[in-house]
Amino acid sequence: MIVLVKHKWNRRIVRIATIYGLVATLLMLIALATTHHLVPIIGIIVLISYIPISGLLLIIKFIHVLKNTKDILEHTMTLILVLLNYPISFLYIYILNP
Repeated sequence: MIVLVKHKWNRRIVRIATIYGLVATLLMLIALATTHHLVPIIGIIVLISYIPISGLLLIIKFIHVLKNTKDILEHTMTLILVLLNYPISFLYIYILNP
């Protein structure tokens, strides 16, 4: 995925979104494998910490789009990757809380 992104800020934003997505997936798998009640709480804390970080990423993304309007497809793809973590995280929370 990083190969498709040529702007430096877009690469950083994609890496941060990917790391949060991987952490959320790992926590969900750990929560499914164990019965410990602390793991879903840590997952919710990770989701809550992603909210201000993604807000900051979206502001940086907006400024970057204003500077470089030629690569709108790359900017749109990066925006979708940042926002895609929310429905995935809510799906994980739904799966863990029957």
